[in-house]
Amino acid sequence: MKKPTTNSEIRAWYKEQVAGIPANDAKLKAQGVSLEGRAKAAHEIRHKARVEARQFMGTLDAAMLKARDYFKYGRLDGPSFDQLVADAKKSGLSEAQAYDKIINSSQRTNQAVDNMYAKPQAKL
Repeated sequence: MKKPTTNSEIRAWYKEQVAGIPANDAKLKAQGVSLEGRAKAAHEIRHKARVEARQFMGTLDAAMLKARDYFKYGRLDGPSFDQLVADAKKSGLSEAQAYDKIINSSQRTNQAVDNMYAKPQAKL
C-alpha cells in the first residue's frame, strides 16, 4: 500500500490497522495465549497504529491529537496498558474484566476523530 498522504487516507489506514485486532485476538486465543497477553497485543496494535498514523500527518494535526491525548491521558501518545488496567479496576472491574475491556475497546476508533477526518483534504 502506498503511504497515505491526506488526513482522510491516514484515518482510513489507521482504521484498517485497528480492524485487524479481532482476527489477531482470535488467533492468539486459539494458540492459548493468556487473556492478559491478548489484551497487551490488542493494545500494542492500536498504540502502534496511533503512533504511525501521526507520523504520516502534518505537524499541526499530529500536535493537536497529541495535545488531546496529553490532556485526556497525561501522555502524548495515548494511554499506557497499565493505565488502562488501573482505570478499569478503579471503575470496579476485575483484572480479567479489565483485560476484556481493553481487547474490546482496542477494536473501536474515536467517532469524533473519525468524523473530523472523514472528508478528503489536500495532500499534506
